[in-house]
Parts: sequence; C-alpha cells; structure tokens
Amino acid sequence: MVARKIPLLDYDNETRNRIMETAINLFAQKGYNAVSMRDIAKAAGVTISTIYHYHESKAVLFDDILNFFIGGYTHYFEWLTSMNEKAASLEEVMDNMFNAEFVDKLDPIGFLGMSLAIKEQHNNESARKCVFDLFFGHSIRCLKSDFDRLSEKGVIPPSDTGTLAMLFMFSVMVSNDIRVHEYLGTEPPIECTEIYASLKKHITSALRKGC
Repeated sequence: MVARKIPLLDYDNETRNRIMETAINLFAQKGYNAVSMRDIAKAAGVTISTIYHYHESKAVLFDDILNFFIGGYTHYFEWLTSMNEKAASLEEVMDNMFNAEFVDKLDPIGFLGMSLAIKEQHNNESARKCVFDLFFGHSIRCLKSDFDRLSEKGVIPPSDTGTLAMLFMFSVMVSNDIRVHEYLGTEPPIECTEIYASLKKHITSALRKGC
C-alpha cells in the first residue's frame, strides 16, 4: 500500500471521520477514479486543505479507508473463529456464520470498504492486494481451519473444507453487496437476495451431508 505520513497529534477526530465517511460513500457510488478531492471536500463541508491535513493524497485516503475496513473485517473473523471453536451443533455453526446482529453493529465503512475493495481491485494495487491477501488468503485459510476442527469434533460430516470455505466467502461477498445497496438506497444490478439465499442453502446442505 501507499506509504502514509504520521498523522499530526492535534487532528480533530470528528472532522477526519466525516472526511472518511464522505469519501467512501462517494467512492462506493461513483467509483474511485470518478471522485476528486474537491468533490469530497464539498460533500464533507470542509476545505481541500483540511483533507490534505489528514491525508496527503487521494491514494492515501483510499488506503486509510481500506486499513479501517481490514481492522473491522479481521475482528469479525476472530469472533467467528472463537464462536465456531465452541460450537457443538450444526445449528450453532449456522447461527455464527450468518449472525446478522454482529455484522449490523459494524460501521458502514466496514461493508462499504469490502465492496470498494472488490470493485476497485482491477484498477488499484492496494485494493487488489486487500482482496487477494484478505479474502482469498487469510479468510479462506481461517474458514478451512474452522471447518477442519468442526469435522474432527463430529459437528459436521467429513467434508472438502476448502470448498466449504470458498462457498462461505462467496456468500459473505453477496450478502455484503445486499447491505451496500440497502445503505445507499440503490437497486442492485442483479438479484443479490436470491443469489445469497441459494448460496446459504448450498452451504447448509454441504454442512449437513459433507461435500
């Protein structure tokens, strides 16, 4: 990711948070390349110099958003692993994997950050690194380990746990896209709800029967 300067100690958190929230909303709606620092300043009600006080470039601002998202996302997977370690039944596993209450408590920057990383991965090296390192690296490894432990404990049948992990990640991505469109008040380009329900059904079936 782009090297960032050490923030000044006297910055105002409320202002900085407003800048980040405004930026990610604009990036999510229009795309990174279509949004200028001037656009962000106008929408946030601050001067451009104020934005540069906290973020020396648009690229650094984008990286700050990704880093904020990565922190929350990593926390979610730590929570999921801790819950699955204690699971004694398939029902508990499913409740953990699709726990809307936990996800809904995350800041909107969390699910907007995931959507932004996925959509910008072909145009931005930071986003591409985030997607491959976090989603297709860290997340699938963690999920596979979770499913391996559950299989060893007899909570789920012997399974191709790598395939289960990938199915779950696809489900996370589609579920996340549903929340993004709900938050922005926009119509998804495809029927995300049906795809999500189908993926969840396949995961449940795979966990019950083994895959």
